[in-house]
Amino acid sequence: MERILALIVFVTLSLNAEAGIRPLGRFYKLVPEFQAHATFGQALDHDLDGNSIKVLVWNIKKSSMVPWKDEFTSYGKDKDLFLIQEAFENPLFTSTLASFANVRWDLGISFLYSIYNNAPTGNLVGSTVEPSLVQVLHTPDMEPVIQTPKATTIGKYAIDGSKNELLVISVHGINLTTFGAFKRHMGQAKALIEAHEGPVLFAGDFNTRTGARTQHLMKLVEELGLKSVDFDHDECRMKFKFTPYYLDYSFVRNLKVKKSEIDCDSKGSDHKPMQLELAVTE
Repeated sequence: MERILALIVFVTLSLNAEAGIRPLGRFYKLVPEFQAHATFGQALDHDLDGNSIKVLVWNIKKSSMVPWKDEFTSYGKDKDLFLIQEAFENPLFTSTLASFANVRWDLGISFLYSIYNNAPTGNLVGSTVEPSLVQVLHTPDMEPVIQTPKATTIGKYAIDGSKNELLVISVHGINLTTFGAFKRHMGQAKALIEAHEGPVLFAGDFNTRTGARTQHLMKLVEELGLKSVDFDHDECRMKFKFTPYYLDYSFVRNLKVKKSEIDCDSKGSDHKPMQLELAVTE
């Protein structure tokens, strides 16, 4: 399957390069990586409680489904961290985030929708504590046809009583590309985790739709000392439509999973939300 996809991508990109165009480019606008970070809201706290860190991880399908606002408000009411894929800055989205008092939102912008007044879309991290660092990385490769990158949003957060910080990496894996492009994307996260001594939360929609991608990811997290989180009602975790492989994962290091669940009844996105409660084990 990867070989067939690689051939399709190669032919598509070759034709595009020869013609000197970006397919559908008039609908999308690229943003340089150094300008791909937007911040709104403000957190009042400066340290996470190492005994209880509550997290929501969710691909929200650009908040396009009717129940999304009510569900997001309900799931998020007690959360300390939010790792949100497919964030899209429309009026419903921004008003919903604004309803959360004392939460800071950091959006890693993948691209702008030219047809929607240059509204940004990308990968969002929210937190009830001020980060010591926020970083946005674009994938080295572009997704075919629309020729846009994926954005990875990274944050570091102080933990009460700990000398080390929590590294948070929210991922939306590059999708309709070659296996090599996927490995290069995961390599960006690998470098960040290798350089970090403290606890790690590495989660999101990895787009691991093939066996090769899944095996590569599992080998990578094992080498980095991360563990995959098992969820109550794991049967509802998002899988690729045409293969048996999961797309959504949460991986942790130096963190105890006190609670992890998926709400099978959620209708706010095509992905079901992953909810976790973590505690630092250092």
